[in-house]
Amino acid sequence: MGILTRIRRGTRWERLALPAIDTDRLRIAPLHADMAEEVRRLTDDPAITGAVDFLPERVGIEDARGLIRAADTGRDVFLGLHEREDRSLVGIVGAHLRALEAIEIGYWIGGSARGRGYGAEGVGAVVRALAGAYPRRAVVAECRPENVASWNMLHGLGFRPTGDGGQRPGRKLMVWDVRDAPQGHSAGSGGTARPDGARAR
Repeated sequence: MGILTRIRRGTRWERLALPAIDTDRLRIAPLHADMAEEVRRLTDDPAITGAVDFLPERVGIEDARGLIRAADTGRDVFLGLHEREDRSLVGIVGAHLRALEAIEIGYWIGGSARGRGYGAEGVGAVVRALAGAYPRRAVVAECRPENVASWNMLHGLGFRPTGDGGQRPGRKLMVWDVRDAPQGHSAGSGGTARPDGARAR
């Protein structure tokens, strides 16, 4: 099968869907329409909008609804990271089908939840779920090297720079390698993944 055939098959026919995932502290599941205001409150933060290139400077309710509706395309999905004790939304992880048999991930964490390890726990769990569900696709991320916190977090999860620049200015392309990933609960993958994709409760 030629590479163009594989690209077309992946981009046209394959759909991105992820299960709900339970980790030690988080319940991770696709965003739902009734979460739009919660998504807006979390995301309308200059520290987030200034770092995520596709977000507007101010995030309104329609922008939040657009993130949630992205799953309808089958190429993008945004998952909420919910604190298991109080069900509060502490972060969002996005996964996006890309050509050349790749899935790109990105994430943002709410201000009050930063520095508590939610990013590593949530992103680590999502990456492992993606690798299991789409074994023929590479999991990649783009990051600015000067964004030391994100760079170190991704490196700790098993992402390594490819030496190539990313599609966005100033970013470097990183690819996940299971051989470099932490094992067990420390990888943020403890708990269960529900294949039905239902919202975690």
